[in-house]
Amino acid sequence: MRILKFTGIFFIILVPISLESETLKKYHDRIEVHQFIEMMHEKHQFDKEDLSKLLSGAIYQEKVIRIMNSQPESTMTWSNYKKIMVSPERINSGRDFIETYKQDLIRAEEVYGVPAEIIASIIGIETRYGRVKGNTRVLDSLMTLSFDYPRRSKFFKTQLEEFLLLVEEENLDASRVKGSIAGAMGYGQFMPDSYRDYAVDFDFDGRRDILENPVDSIGSVANFLRKKGRWEANTEIVIKAELTGERPILKSAFKPYVPVTELKTFKMKPTKSIQSRQKVVPIELESAEGFEYWLGLKNFYALSRYNKSKFYVMAVFEFSKSLSDFL
Repeated sequence: MRILKFTGIFFIILVPISLESETLKKYHDRIEVHQFIEMMHEKHQFDKEDLSKLLSGAIYQEKVIRIMNSQPESTMTWSNYKKIMVSPERINSGRDFIETYKQDLIRAEEVYGVPAEIIASIIGIETRYGRVKGNTRVLDSLMTLSFDYPRRSKFFKTQLEEFLLLVEEENLDASRVKGSIAGAMGYGQFMPDSYRDYAVDFDFDGRRDILENPVDSIGSVANFLRKKGRWEANTEIVIKAELTGERPILKSAFKPYVPVTELKTFKMKPTKSIQSRQKVVPIELESAEGFEYWLGLKNFYALSRYNKSKFYVMAVFEFSKSLSDFL
């Protein structure tokens, strides 16, 4: 019989009542929550009473829904996004992080084949090197998104299931773990399933701690990119491209699909030599000067497995170039 660890029970009735919250049933009264509890009992042998008490303490988060419906890439240009993500302050923080954990970053590159500057770039963009890891209870985020965000409820119910398994496996307090509004956790902002599947004990202390341990986080980010992203060592991420004609119409994609020999169809050409048999994904980015064009290779797709946003992938690439001199 699985017994969850948590401290204190805080019922939703303690939340200040608003017109919106009045329309939402308390989680412990909702049929779909009871169905979820039953599933966890039958599938994973969780104690139904303990789980009911824990989930009853979840608090609906209006801000989670609001922010999920307003993602930055839909309202921001590439130049503005880059200015935020690759700022002088973040670069300085990256330098300090690299000075402290240089040997761990180099070891991760040797073990997993992922460049140290890419690992450092991701941790810097995700959480400013652990300074901004999120202050929303993961339980609240995942309950809100599982039961009050129909568009992606299936995905987040899976994450809630994974979170409950995770806190038991890693001996965490389910009522205290905090993260992003989407339920991502730690230095590298792993979702619960990624934590379970890809987190590693990189300092060999017997625990996989990416919530507070930067060394484990370094190894875990590299392991994620190598295994889930299928990162290819010593391979480029993107290559700059030039237009040879009118602005092309490009589909949104991350996995390379255009053979180099067919780039002329898109009125594009690489600024450096690429093997003709290779496939690329054409990328258009709007900047203050107009548009810039790139060709994504296999590692562009690998980074997109971390965050499916071309702005994000390109920010990781640009930031990593700024950090490479410190290694």
